[in-house]
Amino acid sequence: MGSMEWNIPLMPKEEGERRHRAIRELMEFRGIDCLIIAGHQGNYGARASNFRYVANYAMWFDDEYIVFPLEGESFMITFNSAHYDWAKRVSWIPVKTRGISGLRNYVTDIVAVVKERGYEEGTLGIVDPETMPAYVYAGLLEKLPRAKFLNARDCVSQVRMIKSPIEIEFMEKAALCADKGFEAMKAATKLGAKDRDIFNAMESALTANGAEPPSFSLHCSGPLEAKGINFPYGPQDRVLQAGDAVFNEITPSYGGYWVQLCRPICLGKPSDNLKRMFDLNVKMYHRTVELLKPGSVYGDIDAEMRAMAKKDGFDPVNAFSLQHIGLDIFDRIPRRTILRPGMTLVNHPWTEYPPNKAEWGGHTIGDTYVITEGKPKALTKLPLEMSIV
Repeated sequence: MGSMEWNIPLMPKEEGERRHRAIRELMEFRGIDCLIIAGHQGNYGARASNFRYVANYAMWFDDEYIVFPLEGESFMITFNSAHYDWAKRVSWIPVKTRGISGLRNYVTDIVAVVKERGYEEGTLGIVDPETMPAYVYAGLLEKLPRAKFLNARDCVSQVRMIKSPIEIEFMEKAALCADKGFEAMKAATKLGAKDRDIFNAMESALTANGAEPPSFSLHCSGPLEAKGINFPYGPQDRVLQAGDAVFNEITPSYGGYWVQLCRPICLGKPSDNLKRMFDLNVKMYHRTVELLKPGSVYGDIDAEMRAMAKKDGFDPVNAFSLQHIGLDIFDRIPRRTILRPGMTLVNHPWTEYPPNKAEWGGHTIGDTYVITEGKPKALTKLPLEMSIV
């Protein structure tokens, strides 16, 4: 039997070289001798974001590690021989082992490499403490007592903030998946259909158009004036009825790169409450587009949108989400971050109704944008409207 191909989207070697140079520049600036990069499949695979960014490979379960020195060759430690076999085909990081000292003995393996490279008393950066399991971190502290450990998440996250042209291309393909997913959901939404069926139509369309399963897609349906309509992780067996609304947050990944899209659907005339909320969200959305330009400050945009919601009578705490997105679904960035070309963000007004009571709420509209030198570019392409079926 011939060798199997890794038939998923992959980045070229030159992209990896660019990333590694940029990461090492930050390492040198911070005085870090070596990074220890952890990855696992938490949060729909988004917890593998830093690992995947550096390696071009993501595990499909369990945690795995990269030892990434300032000087010399990097080193990957995989879960078992099956992971090793796949990783060596696609990874930019050499995979020289299936486990130096046996299956999953990561601490011993990492420590052996660190000592071999002469960093036993060096400065070691953890990427990142929220992803690395406690047992590994505790083991490293015990086995490397003279090393200095730092949170070095920023050594990768700062580089990841600015997307290269091929990263934008991957996100455009994810956006196409999102558009197709909504179109399939809308086509399946009709009186008598099961909530489960419209969710499944959306999810199937995402995968059919190239998205990696599973998506991080939120979904709910229900009568608008009833208490409690919000986002369970659906789908449900309830049957759609006249007067229902369908809310969604469609979030597919293509080659590891995520986008988000939100559009509401109503079965019949929307209620006055929903129309008021939707009109406010559209106003917030358009104002945000005006502000998505180089030089704007991330936190200032967020503050202005919350003030706009408060002026209209909505709770400003739960009124807006301008989130960075890419290899992580929620790529957190500091509020003082200055927007630059190549950043990708979800423009996502999010309000609850009635104001300050939050009896029901919805992700009514949202699109993924890329910051450019001029006007921001929407990656998702659907009309900014509420669908009536």
